[in-house]
Amino acid sequence: MFTAKFLKSNKKILGEIALCKLVEGFFILLAASFLVKFIDTTAEKFLLITFGFFAGRFFLSGMTEKFFARLSVNVQTDFRKKIHAQLFAQEISSGELLTLIFDTVQALDEFFLKVAPQIASTIIFLPIFLIYAAFVDLLTAFILLVTLPIAPLLLWLIGKATAEKNARAWSQLQKLNGDFREILSAITTLKMFNRLDAGAKKIREASQKSSAATLDVLKLAFVSSFALELITTLSIALVAVTLGLRLISGGVEFQAALFLLLLAPEFFLPIRKFGVAFHVMISARSSLERLQKFLIDAEKLSGSTEKILMPPKISLENVSFTYPKKKSPALQNLNLEFQAGKITALIGDSGAGKSTILKLLAGILIPTAGEIFWNELPTSRIEKKSLLSKISYVPQAPHLFDTTLQKNFTMFDTLDDAELKKFLSALNLSLNLNSTQKLSRGQLQRLGLVRALLKDTPIILLDEPTAGLDELTEQKVLALIKKISPRRTIVIATHRSAVIEFADKIAQL
Repeated sequence: MFTAKFLKSNKKILGEIALCKLVEGFFILLAASFLVKFIDTTAEKFLLITFGFFAGRFFLSGMTEKFFARLSVNVQTDFRKKIHAQLFAQEISSGELLTLIFDTVQALDEFFLKVAPQIASTIIFLPIFLIYAAFVDLLTAFILLVTLPIAPLLLWLIGKATAEKNARAWSQLQKLNGDFREILSAITTLKMFNRLDAGAKKIREASQKSSAATLDVLKLAFVSSFALELITTLSIALVAVTLGLRLISGGVEFQAALFLLLLAPEFFLPIRKFGVAFHVMISARSSLERLQKFLIDAEKLSGSTEKILMPPKISLENVSFTYPKKKSPALQNLNLEFQAGKITALIGDSGAGKSTILKLLAGILIPTAGEIFWNELPTSRIEKKSLLSKISYVPQAPHLFDTTLQKNFTMFDTLDDAELKKFLSALNLSLNLNSTQKLSRGQLQRLGLVRALLKDTPIILLDEPTAGLDELTEQKVLALIKKISPRRTIVIATHRSAVIEFADKIAQL
């Protein structure tokens, strides 16, 4: 299910798991052997040794579960980092994103906690038990070998039947997440117009459809568990009946027959447990396919890395953009140019598309037509990570994280406290950096500007950075922008006359 890179990065944990399972397998064999000796001789020392091996077996089983839990955390963290790194590489709905980050990745956790231990037990225990059984009695080993493939074949057939229903269940869950996210974001408006009941009804219907689809998968999972239990029970019964008849006829010794009878349930136990968690494996496989598809699609869109003279001249050539689920384009056949190393004021009426242009320049949105160039190179050919590392984008309302102001300002961790305080003083900000106080709109705008400065990139995009500020504070903000402007291409979307007069160039929409 996973790549060679994954195996290499987690080889220590995988080695520990293999060692624990190998020793556990030998403990099972030794426990069964000493239990046979106790029954044959009734010597108490054999019983104590048997208990010791059983205790060791359960201890190793617990250790293995801890190793799998660590492995699960590593895999989930790795996938979440990859998803976050590729968020801007392709358009994705909020419902699909929520499903990917939470439900889809969480399904992998279920796989590592419930299915992976049984797979490890099957891979390691079955060859050991089969070889040991062959040394004790060749016919019984042959019966175990012949009956073994029936269960996997059955699981494969059930898996094919489950795949479609599982895909439907994930689709309904994704729709539920999207609807819930949409209702939650619009709850104030719904309450204002007394439409909360309609919103609740929509969520209830989506929840019922998701539950019904999930129940269909669970029904098949129950059938698979029942069928697997039946097959393994019949296989054990076949071993027991054969040994009983041969024991009566003298074809096998009592100690060997008893040992094999104790071994048969342990031989089929991993498969029986695997059947119980089979629907978890189907769900995890579907989750992994979705994650890999998302990451592969993002890589296809990421382009390649090429050297570019910095700061670049930025050009928009015949750029059009239409928001998803909208018929009218927000921008159509737009041609603009932002000079390298200059401060350009992007002006126009409200709703003309200034914020949309900044998002296109920042790589948050992708043009539906046309191309954006850095110097002579189309940005679609620039590797996404490389492109984003060259840009600082400050929206109208930067996000304030639930932590101290110190950490909020120094997100990129490139300045010490003394340098940060100089920035705050230059922007007329007097704040307790160790507090978690809320900031006003004007303070948030300056917070975003400080973050952009700390990132220290050749392209800075500012959306209304002085809106709502008094004249003195506005002049301080502009003075700081002027101070850092050399060797940077700066684009400022604005309505303010002071900013327009301050800019080197003006781009009119």
